Amino acid sequence: MKRLLVVIAAACLLVTAVIAGSASGGTTSVVYAPQDCIKPVIEPKKITLTCADSGIRLKKLGWDEWNTAKVKGQGKLLVSNCDPDCVSGDVDRYKAKVTLLNIKNYSCGGQQLAMYRRAHLRFPDRKPPHSKDLRSFQLNCNS
Repeated sequence: MKRLLVVIAAACLLVTAVIAGSASGGTTSVVYAPQDCIKPVIEPKKITLTCADSGIRLKKLGWDEWNTAKVKGQGKLLVSNCDPDCVSGDVDRYKAKVTLLNIKNYSCGGQQLAMYRRAHLRFPDRKPPHSKDLRSFQLNCNS
């Protein structure tokens, strides 16, 4: 009898978890983001936003949640200032709030995966020059 009660309780918990996940709008598959334009990662700590030159990237990312239609996090935006030129110029750093969204099946790292395809940025403190041009990025994977 005890074993039957344990099995029933476990089944109820499983059904409750499935219903709660569906009601919260959560996705059932794992969602990735392209970390460095070639590697898909779950909850990346860094994301390269401009794949051609890596001149704009996010680092020290922390996420409030993952695997939902929109995920929010925070970190540092690093922007190469190209002064006097892009090879020897410095990197400017800004606090950034990040939202990843627009989940699509996409090829990355030789795999077809569900991936966040857009990043939206906000700057809670000091804004970078041309911050309007740094608000939204298409996330790409070059492999």
